[in-house]
Amino acid sequence: MSDHQRIDRQVAAMHRVIAERLRSGDLTPLERARSNLERWERQFGGVLPAAYAEWVAILDSSPESVLAVLEGDDQDAVRIRSSSPFTGVLSPRERWEILRRAA
Repeated sequence: MSDHQRIDRQVAAMHRVIAERLRSGDLTPLERARSNLERWERQFGGVLPAAYAEWVAILDSSPESVLAVLEGDDQDAVRIRSSSPFTGVLSPRERWEILRRAA
């Protein structure tokens, strides 16, 4: 397995945990993602790079669309997750455990 494949698998595992939280009714991940995107928009002078603007559209759409990206195995989902706005949703301990298991 290449390093790139390993990283994609680890990123997918982290996003599946976030999807589980959303399915359980915890909306904190969505709030954090929106907050991150708003902060990044300010940092970029009011215009988000295309990858982050795509996330704004996804978050503004249906919950099913968000879950499809978080849990999807297709190339689009993998590509979109590589610019994830969910930074800070998982604790460092959770991240390390997921990374360890997915390695």
